[in-house]
Amino acid sequence: KLAREVGKDVELEVSGGEVELDKLIVEELSDPLMHLVRNAVDHAIEPPEERARSGKPRAGRIRLAAAQKGNHVQILVEDDGAGLDEDRIREVAVQRGLATAQSVGGLSRREVMNLIFVPGFSTARQVTALSGRGVGMDVVKNNVANLSGIIELQTERGRGTRFEITLPVTLAI
Repeated sequence: KLAREVGKDVELEVSGGEVELDKLIVEELSDPLMHLVRNAVDHAIEPPEERARSGKPRAGRIRLAAAQKGNHVQILVEDDGAGLDEDRIREVAVQRGLATAQSVGGLSRREVMNLIFVPGFSTARQVTALSGRGVGMDVVKNNVANLSGIIELQTERGRGTRFEITLPVTLAI
């Protein structure tokens, strides 16, 4: 429904339904996971025509997967969209007063990408029903941290973004 509203074709692939999680954990993760999927639809997946011009399938792909890895549960949300724009993140950080032009210039790529988790951060150019309010990724990170988990981000321009949430299995059962 969301993809149709924003004029995009999206295929959602879900796997790992056999992974067992405590009901309280699921409740704590549902909003962050929903936020990550909504962000992928709104920000990451390009319109069908743009994807076709880039040689990609017209429909974007978002994958939500869970797996048990030793004493951890790993949850992935990944897309084959545009990837995060490092220059735009730097620009927004300066515009919103989260960093100075000089300090943002000295940040590593990883530090720049971690700016998306700062409260108030948003690269949306306008506020919509879906995004632009700067509420979201900081809440995602906090909810994961409250579960003694970590969230990691990998992105490549033009290829997509991957969020990996790792939780201790002791919480997950």
